[in-house]
Amino acid sequence: MTRDEAAGVERDAVGARALREWITGSREQYPRVFLVESGASARSLNTVAGKGDVVLLPADSEPYAGPATAVHYGGALHDVGDELFFGERGVELQDYVAADYVQIVGPTAVCFFDMSSWRAFLDDAELARQTGVFPSALIDPRILFANRAALADPGAIEAPSAIRVSPDGSASIGVRGPVIGHVDDLHRLLAVPLPHVAVWEDIAPREIFLADLASRRWIGRYLNATDLMKMLRLANGAARIAGFGWSLIDDALDDAEPRTSDPFLLETTEGFLLADPTTLRRQLLSPLTAMVVAVVQTSSAPQLAAERVARQLGIPVPEAGSLCGEALAALGIHFGSRAASVRRTTGVDA
Repeated sequence: MTRDEAAGVERDAVGARALREWITGSREQYPRVFLVESGASARSLNTVAGKGDVVLLPADSEPYAGPATAVHYGGALHDVGDELFFGERGVELQDYVAADYVQIVGPTAVCFFDMSSWRAFLDDAELARQTGVFPSALIDPRILFANRAALADPGAIEAPSAIRVSPDGSASIGVRGPVIGHVDDLHRLLAVPLPHVAVWEDIAPREIFLADLASRRWIGRYLNATDLMKMLRLANGAARIAGFGWSLIDDALDDAEPRTSDPFLLETTEGFLLADPTTLRRQLLSPLTAMVVAVVQTSSAPQLAAERVARQLGIPVPEAGSLCGEALAALGIHFGSRAASVRRTTGVDA
C-alpha cells in the first residue's frame, strides 16, 4: 500500500468514526461533526468548524479551506434506504418500524421518522421490560441507534454537535432533526444550548417526548441492556437479565431499581454472571454473591439491603451488611435509585 493509499484509508476511518458520532449524538472523539449534503455550500464552515471538528463533504463538494478535518463521502443519508459510503465503509438509513422486517446486510442506522416509529419503540421497550424479549434489530451489533444520546438523557442541555447543512442553506440538528436556522448564522446558532430532545421536534413538540421518557426512567438501562446483548452476542432466550422479565430475589421488600450505568446480573447456562457493557468486564458469581448483588441493586439504602440479605440467609444484620459492603467494593455495583422505582412503589408501570 502506498503512502497516499494509507492516508486515504485513515481518512475513511476518521469519516466512519465521525459519522457514527453524528448519528448517535455522542461526543467521544470529535467536539462537532458537520454533514454537508450534495449541492450544499460548505463555505460558511471555513470559519465555523474548528480544529478537532470533522466536516463530512460529498464527493462533488467545493474545496474546504477551514481548520477542521474534512472527509469526502459518497451517497446520501436522509431518506429510508439511503446509503452513505467512505471507501469500502458504508451505512444505510432505516425507519425504526421497518428495521425488524428488512434484511440487515451491514451497518444500519435506525431513526424515528414519525410518531408511529416512536410509539413502536416505546412498545418494544415495555415488552422487553416485562418479558425479557428484545427487538431483534436493537440487539444486532450492526445497528446504530440514531440520536441515542437524546434517549439516554433527553433533558440535558448542550450546544448542537451534530449538524446537517442542506442545499437550501438550512442547518438542522441530528439525523432528521429540525432546522435551527441558516448556515450563514451558524456562529450564533451553535452558541445556543438546546435540550437533547430537540432532535425530534420535527416529529412532535418536545414536551411529548419528555413526558414519555419521564414516565419511563428505565429507558437508559434498557438501551444499555441491548448493548449488553450485543457485547455477549446473546439471542433472545439465551440468558435472563435482571430487571427484564426476571428477578433473582422476589421478597417484596425492594424499593429501588439498578442505576442506569450499573453492571447487569444475568443467569446463563454457565451460572450467574455480572457484566458491564461500558467497561466490557465480565465475571462469574457464586449463587450467594449473585443474591447479594440482586439485593444491593434493588435497595436504596445500606440498612435495607443488610436486612434483606439477613432475611435471605438467616444471619445477623451486621454480618449481612458486611457482605453487601464487600460486594460494593469488589464488583463496581451501587445501591439502587428510588427515582426509577415508581412501578414498584405505586403499582404504576414507570
